[in-house]
Amino acid sequence: MDTLLTLGLNLVSLSLTIISTVVFIQNSYSQKISRYFTACQILIINWIVCHIFDIFTTNLSVKIILSNIGYFSVCTIGTVFLIFALHYTKAATVKSKIFKSAVFLPSTILFLLKITDPIFHLFFKSYQSNEVIGGNGFYITVAYNYLLLIISVCLMVGKNIKSFKENFPQILLISLSAIIPITFNLISLLDVFSIRYDFTPVSFSITSLLIFLAVYKYEFITIPPLTVKYLMSSINEGIIVTNQKHKITYINDAVKKAFNFDDSILHKDCITAFMRIAEITNSDISKFSDLLNKNSGSLDVSVSENKYFEISKMPVCNEKRTVSEIFVFYDVSTYYMLNKKLSEKNQELTKANTQLAKMNVIEKRLAVEKEQTRIAQELHDSVGHGLVSIMTLLKLSLIDKNNSNENTKKALQASELLLNDVRKCVVGIKTDTKSSISARIQDFICNYNSGNSCIEFTEMGEEKSYHGFASDTIFSVVREAVTNSIRHGNANKIEVILKFSEDCIRLYIIDDGTGCDKIVPDFGLKGMKEKINSIGGNIDFSSLPGNGFSVKAYIPVEVINYD
Repeated sequence: MDTLLTLGLNLVSLSLTIISTVVFIQNSYSQKISRYFTACQILIINWIVCHIFDIFTTNLSVKIILSNIGYFSVCTIGTVFLIFALHYTKAATVKSKIFKSAVFLPSTILFLLKITDPIFHLFFKSYQSNEVIGGNGFYITVAYNYLLLIISVCLMVGKNIKSFKENFPQILLISLSAIIPITFNLISLLDVFSIRYDFTPVSFSITSLLIFLAVYKYEFITIPPLTVKYLMSSINEGIIVTNQKHKITYINDAVKKAFNFDDSILHKDCITAFMRIAEITNSDISKFSDLLNKNSGSLDVSVSENKYFEISKMPVCNEKRTVSEIFVFYDVSTYYMLNKKLSEKNQELTKANTQLAKMNVIEKRLAVEKEQTRIAQELHDSVGHGLVSIMTLLKLSLIDKNNSNENTKKALQASELLLNDVRKCVVGIKTDTKSSISARIQDFICNYNSGNSCIEFTEMGEEKSYHGFASDTIFSVVREAVTNSIRHGNANKIEVILKFSEDCIRLYIIDDGTGCDKIVPDFGLKGMKEKINSIGGNIDFSSLPGNGFSVKAYIPVEVINYD
């Protein structure tokens, strides 16, 4: 009965030790912690296996061999467990090779005492198939291992004691990991229950299991599962996490919602998930394959017309190896929509620029036409007036032989003035607006008075510098009106009245010509009206048959002044 009980306990302990070792290796955040914890578990597994075979072996020589193999674990497990604890607490001492050598030296000496026991009998007082009596070496080994176990447990408890309430389950498990094997060993040494077999290997397997739970379950070396789930579900980005074998270990709600996934995708190869994503987004699967084969990278996918994701791959490295891969799905829909709107705006801007270019062409054409009209108007005014004056003087020179030379001389002067006006008209040169309006009109009348025509000029008010803006316009109107009166109205007398005030300029031109029944504006009259209107004024024409022709213009001063 004792044999079956011992065998059952050992097999259960062996199974639990193997399972906890595998789980710890897969989830450990540190390669060194994983290495030394795994070493502890292997030593316990070796110890238990040798103990199981020892139960069914009666041959003394085989028992000695199994004992030597098993006691390799007994002599070294305390030292390995201490180094594991130092790595767990991140103690600086563990980095020293001298320290490690010093710690392993007693274990080496004790193991040498064990394997040389048949010669020197320093480890057991008696070692028979039916009776084993411990000696000095045996008790020193037990004491040394328990001393190292207690030190290791104290170090691990000390790491968590600062946050006692939060870490109480961890502290309790670590404390029990020391109490249980010591209790088992005391029971075995004191022979309390009169059981023939040693349960110390089983107690150490329980110790390793408790340590595993303390480190893995309550500290969860990579991050507790509930914490991971909470953190991942609270962020907007989609997350897929894979392990070393590219199996999906976690997928958050954002990815599930975007691509219609559920928990059935867990523990499957990540290529399965990406094949489904490629199918949904109508993407080339080779792009996803390239991403999976790289250490890191990103690609863009379109879920719908208004939904876009950027998938980025980030490796999670544990010292020298990659232990996990994280795929982050960034929602870049806003960027794409803004880019789309920007593209639309650019198209609108291009269209507007095209329209503007067309308008510029039209504006240039209008400017050319306007300039042509201006030149035509100026030529009409200046050439028409000049030619009429020259023709009149030449006729007089033919009629009045006595004054022929004088009239010819005036005709020559008039032709020179006409040529100068034509040049100014062509190049667009304007007369200085600061020159006196009255003086210009008087010079014009002085040169024009000849033959039967008599032109009188009357100035009313005082001309100021701010009246100069209308100099060109008024002079042009007077010249055109006088020319029309002589040429078309056959006027003998023309009165020009110019009245200045602070707020306006008034111009009156009255002749005694033939007049007309109906005024039909020609090129000259239209030109006068446009010029007066261009400086904010207005002009009226009136006439009656046989009663001459009159021109009345009003030009406000304040409009131009405020400009």
